[in-house]
Amino acid sequence: MLKPGEILLLRLIRANSGKLNFCTLDRAAWRNGWRDLDKRQVFDATYSLIDRGYVVAKGENPGMPNYWITDSGMKILQEFVENKL
Repeated sequence: MLKPGEILLLRLIRANSGKLNFCTLDRAAWRNGWRDLDKRQVFDATYSLIDRGYVVAKGENPGMPNYWITDSGMKILQEFVENKL
């Protein structure tokens, strides 16, 4: 089961596929309601999504990769939306 913060991150990554690195994802998360968590928790949640195969991190700079949502990430996000309605 995904946590609300993970849903937010998946939505942001889907909407900005390949355009967000950690710094821009962190800022976008804060602008979109991630007020009660610190940067470390955003980092941990992002890498939890990567570890579960919902997001991939890649790019020219391995120290600051960009994020893409995977097919599995799209599927779990769609299931969340369908169950929420």
